[in-house]
Amino acid sequence: MAERVTLLVYDLSQGMARSMSLNVTGRQIDGIWHTSVVVFGREWYYGQGVMNSVPGGTMHGTPLERIDMGETEIPQDIFIEFVDNMRETYTADRYHLLDNNCNNFSNDMCNFLVGKSIPSHITSLPADFLQTPFGQMMRPMIENMFGPTQQAPLQNPTFPLMPTNATAAATTAVPFLTDLTKLRSTIANNKAVAVYFTSATCPPCRVIAPIYDELIQEKQDKVVGVKVDIGMAQAIGRAFSIRSTPTFMFFLNGEEFSQFSGANQAELRSSIDLLIFSAAHPHKRIKLEQYKALSDTPILFPSLESLDAIFTKLDNSITAADSVTKSVTEADRQQLQKIQLWLQKRQAAKQAKNEAAEPALAELGPLWKPLINKLLGILPFEQQFPLLDIVRMLILHPRIAEVFAKDGNLTLVGIFDSVATKGTEASKGTNLLALRIACNAFSSPLLGAYVLSPAARQATKQLLVHTLLSQNVQQRQAAASLAFDIGNKVAQSRRLQSEERGAAAAATTSAACRIGLDEDWNVECLSAIAEAIESEESEEVLHRLVASIANFIYTAEEETGATLLNVLGLCESLQKKMDSQVIKSKNVVGLCQEVQEMVRAIVAPGSSS
Repeated sequence: MAERVTLLVYDLSQGMARSMSLNVTGRQIDGIWHTSVVVFGREWYYGQGVMNSVPGGTMHGTPLERIDMGETEIPQDIFIEFVDNMRETYTADRYHLLDNNCNNFSNDMCNFLVGKSIPSHITSLPADFLQTPFGQMMRPMIENMFGPTQQAPLQNPTFPLMPTNATAAATTAVPFLTDLTKLRSTIANNKAVAVYFTSATCPPCRVIAPIYDELIQEKQDKVVGVKVDIGMAQAIGRAFSIRSTPTFMFFLNGEEFSQFSGANQAELRSSIDLLIFSAAHPHKRIKLEQYKALSDTPILFPSLESLDAIFTKLDNSITAADSVTKSVTEADRQQLQKIQLWLQKRQAAKQAKNEAAEPALAELGPLWKPLINKLLGILPFEQQFPLLDIVRMLILHPRIAEVFAKDGNLTLVGIFDSVATKGTEASKGTNLLALRIACNAFSSPLLGAYVLSPAARQATKQLLVHTLLSQNVQQRQAAASLAFDIGNKVAQSRRLQSEERGAAAAATTSAACRIGLDEDWNVECLSAIAEAIESEESEEVLHRLVASIANFIYTAEEETGATLLNVLGLCESLQKKMDSQVIKSKNVVGLCQEVQEMVRAIVAPGSSS
C-alpha cells in the first residue's frame, strides 16, 4: 500500500531572517531552514545522528510549512534498511552546517522514497548565504567550527553590503509605466508579461523589488516585465483592482494567467517560470477536457487465476522435448513448486483483501530468478507462454519488480527481443504474454523506468512495433495497452519536469520518475502508432492508441513528433474514423478532436482555439 511522504519545514530563526537578512547580508533570506520527513508514522531528521520522533514532537516546535512530497511504494522494511545505511553518513561527528546538514538528509530521503528533491530554495541556502559579503566574513569562523566547506568561494567579495542608489538605478532595467493605454498595449502585444504593482510607502516592496528586477533581466528574452507605482498611476491601480502592494499579475497572450500578493520570493520565481513554460507550449492554451480526464493509471494484466493450469502447461512444455527434460533437475522442480505455492498464497491474500497474509519474498526460495533464466534459455520460444505467464504475475510484486529492474542479465530485454526476432503465428500466445509482461512492468515506478531506460528501450520499442499490426485482436489490444502505458509514463515525466520548473526546484529527479527518451525513439513509436490507427477498426484499441499519441505530444519540448504526425496524415485518419463512425463514443470522439488540435497548434500556430 502506498505511504504518504510529507516534508516539514521549520524556520530556526523564528522569522528574524525574513525581517533582518536584507540589512545584514544584502540579500533577502526568508528563513534559516530545518527540515524533516514524515513517513510510516514517524518524523525523521538529522541532528545527533539520524533521529526520529512522533510527528510534530521534536524540539523545533510547530513547522512553518508542510509540503506533500507524494506517495512511496517502497515497503517499510526496505525503508528501514535504507535508514540504517544512512546512519553511516549522517553521524553526529559528520554534521556540517553547510555541506552535511538536516536538509541534505531530508533531500536524500525524499529522493529515495518518491524520486523528488526538496525545494531548491532550502538546499541552496548555504550557497546563497556564502555568496553575500557577510557570508564571506563568516566563512572562516564556520570552517573553524565544522571543517572546510565544499561551497565555492565568492568570485568578487569586495562589493558593499547594500548597493548605493546610483548602483541600483544603473542595474534596474525594468521600466515603470504610468499610462494605462501603454500598459494594455504592452500586455496585448507580448506573449508573456509580468507586471509588478508597487508603492513608495510599502516596505515589503523594497525587499522584493531587487529580486523581481534580477529575475526579469535574467529571463528578458522570454518574458516582458514592467513596474507600476499605484501612487503615481492611480488609474492603472483602479483598472486592475489593485488593493495591496506588492501585487504581481502575469499575462499570457493578452489574457490574465495568474496573480498573487506579497513579497514571496519563491512564489515569484515559481510564477515567472510557469508563465514562461506555458508560453513555450501552445497546448496549454487549448481546452482539452477529454485529454485531462484520461486516467494516469497504467493498463495492467493483474489476474492471478488458473495457477494449476499454468503450471501444468509449463510441466508439459518441459516434458515435450527430451533435451529440455534432461536439463531440468529435481531441485528445479522443487523450486517451481515453491513459486507455485508462493503465487497461490498471494492469490488467496488478494482475494481475502488481507495484506498481512501476503507471503514473504523469502518463501520463493533463493533460486527462483536463475531458474526462470534457465528455462528461458532451454524452452523453445513458442512453448514459453506458460513461463511468461508466471513472470507476468511475479513482477506485480514490488520487490520482485525491483529484482528485474536491477537485472544484469537483462531478462525482460531478452523476452522482448525474442518476440521481434522469433515471433510467428505459432507463437502468438508467447507474443501476447510478452506484451502483458511489458504492461505489468509499469505497476512499479522503478521497473517502468527500466523498460524505457537506454538498456531496454530499443527492445521495448521493437516489441511494440512488431505487434501493433498483428492479425490477432488480443495482441493488438495488448500492444495498444503498452502504447498507452509508455505514453502515460512519458507524460508523467514531462509533468514532473514542468512542476520542477514551476517550483524552481533542482533538476535531480531519480530515474524512477523521470524518463528522458530521445526524439528518434519517440518518432519511431509515433510512426508505428499512427500506422496502426489508420488500419485499426476496434474503437477500444483506437481509444488507447489515440490516448498514447496525446500523451506523447502534449507539451513536448520538440516539435518533431507533431510535425511527423501531420505529414503522416494523422488528423485526416482520425477524421475518417469519426466520419465512418468506427469511432463514435462521445469521449473518444472528443479525444480525437483534441489530438487534432494539438497537432495543428504545433504545425499551424493560431489555427486552434
